Amino acid sequence: MKKLLLAITVIIAVATSCNNKSDKDNTKSNLPPIKEEVKKSELPKVIKIEEIAQNPEGIEYDKNDNTFLLSSLNAGPIIKVHPNGNFKSFTSGESFPLSTAGLQIDYKRNRLLAAGFNGTELYDGDKTTKGTAFLRIYNLKTGVLEKDINLSSLLPEAAAYFANDIAVDNDGNAYISDWFARVIYKVDINGKPSVFWINKTGIPSGPNGLDFHPEGYLLVSLLNVDKKGLYADYGLVKIPLNNPDSAKVVDIKNSGFTGFDGMLITSSGNVIGVTNNGKTPGGNTLIELSGKNNWESAEVINSKEITTSTTVAQTPDGNYFVINQDFSNKTPNTWIIEQIRF
Repeated sequence: MKKLLLAITVIIAVATSCNNKSDKDNTKSNLPPIKEEVKKSELPKVIKIEEIAQNPEGIEYDKNDNTFLLSSLNAGPIIKVHPNGNFKSFTSGESFPLSTAGLQIDYKRNRLLAAGFNGTELYDGDKTTKGTAFLRIYNLKTGVLEKDINLSSLLPEAAAYFANDIAVDNDGNAYISDWFARVIYKVDINGKPSVFWINKTGIPSGPNGLDFHPEGYLLVSLLNVDKKGLYADYGLVKIPLNNPDSAKVVDIKNSGFTGFDGMLITSSGNVIGVTNNGKTPGGNTLIELSGKNNWESAEVINSKEITTSTTVAQTPDGNYFVINQDFSNKTPNTWIIEQIRF
């Protein structure tokens, strides 16, 4: 993502209903083209996207043309959204469809990275099928697929696979969280995959949101979702790239942090993430954490109630945007990108 804020029962309903839609509904090939570019300062506080069966989970802001990129739980193409609400299909070239969750832009290498998983198979009720996990790498300018990397083949013994979020380090290595297999994969700049980290922290959850810190480590959210749709078994983990076995759980003492779905590290070094308030199913709080002693510990310094969402994107001028997620409607065709300020 680049991350999932849903009880599993809710995801099943969404993935099943959306994958039953026609290809025409999913691709929307007759959409109006993206219109003129806008300046960053002109981004509206609310962007309404209408008449699309997208069910996005991940969101990224593309500073090259001042648009938003949205992933697709229902295995449609990633779309590009203009600030006026116009949108069009962006990605192409795949030999088979996959649901996509987290997104990550790598400007230095002109890449858009997407976490892909098989939502239909994962929730088909057949215990012999367990989904799959892929890293899909697209050309950032054209949206054409350049690499399609099977990650789940690295762990044939895993119970299930759910590629969820992505981070990229200074050298172009990609790190992909697998929420269900409870690991983080690494894909080097040449496209070679490996298992980077297995959760041995004692927190019985899978890695979800993650981001790369320029000091040489990952910050990773661990969480489960209980039967009520609330976060459980959560924590934030610091994983040094040069010694992943030395990973430690970040000590967060003050109240307000109840686990992250999507998250990012800001230019100031803080972490912004979508979390659950511990009372209402679904994500409804945007949290800012400030790290202490190089993220040995942290504290909540800002909190803002938001509409149910899964993750957050940041624009170069420091504004935060979330994609509202109303999964109570199984076939939504209107989505809202909303600016959030503390």
